[in-house]
Amino acid sequence: MINISKKTLKLSGILLVITLLIMLLSLGVGEVMVSPLEVFKSIIGADKGFSSVLVRNIRLPRVLVAFFVGSSLALAGAILQGVVKNPLASPNILGIVDGGAVGALVFLTIFTDPKNNSLKTSILYMPVFTFVFSFLALIFIYFIAGKSSSTNKLIIIGIGVSAIFKALTNILIVNGPVVFIKEASTWITGSIYGANWTHALLISIWFTLFVLITVIFIKDLNLHQLDDEVITILGNNVGKSRLILLSISAALTAGAVSIGGGISFVGLIAPHIARRLVDSKFENIIPLSIFIGGIITLLADFASKWLFYPQDLPIGIFTAVIGAPYFIYLLVKNRKYSKGRA
Repeated sequence: MINISKKTLKLSGILLVITLLIMLLSLGVGEVMVSPLEVFKSIIGADKGFSSVLVRNIRLPRVLVAFFVGSSLALAGAILQGVVKNPLASPNILGIVDGGAVGALVFLTIFTDPKNNSLKTSILYMPVFTFVFSFLALIFIYFIAGKSSSTNKLIIIGIGVSAIFKALTNILIVNGPVVFIKEASTWITGSIYGANWTHALLISIWFTLFVLITVIFIKDLNLHQLDDEVITILGNNVGKSRLILLSISAALTAGAVSIGGGISFVGLIAPHIARRLVDSKFENIIPLSIFIGGIITLLADFASKWLFYPQDLPIGIFTAVIGAPYFIYLLVKNRKYSKGRA
């Protein structure tokens, strides 16, 4: 039975309110300003005017996509850190995001018709390609690292794998159909510009599905904080549960990459902030990570639209500006901790 602490419930409520306030701000602020009351009326369908069309058809899908993409990456990062027992593990640092990006570009390369610049098949198949390549990157890293729990070794392998997939990405962009070279370059950085209700529906369903699956395996995720020998003694099939959890992490990353591109560092930052707020049990870490990840991408999306207006910059630029220094800080901190234990 899942036992969520009262502190987690309280913090989740606070984060939910913050999320809704940021969403309200994003829906109302723009070249055409919409008051909070008009935003509310537009959402519930009480207003049928221009404001309603603007909010419901243009701004709301983008806001929802930003939240669910960030939440997906945050949950993927939390699971990944738990399975590999490494606080520096995250989808982008270990090359999983880059692997998913390669999968998406492979899909676009194969199924884009250069004659009329359109897809020859449904965009719904893209997550399949991103999942396969995300999982491939994850398995590649995991088996190279073996049973080693060394932070430095894992990070070095991850950086190497990430570099390989980045090189493949550049090759695909340069040699792919001309029509998506510019768009792909922006998308790889991480962008939700042009998000519509199809994107919002896809990412919300995908995210909800794997949240439910994650809940089923919460007990296994908590057990993975122990040594493998202890987990086996407790009657858990280590290899099987690890494979399932890694697959969930890869699937969440694939969904986020398919819709939002290569948004970086959200999967690293959100679980760390969650751990500072609650204990190490994943029934407490996961809900906070989900909200924090969503809030980070919502704020980054808002900044991408207005800090350099009228340019709409890739959202990944702003998450990287925050995440890169934070990653360096964690790496230095973890190194000092490791030396202290030696």
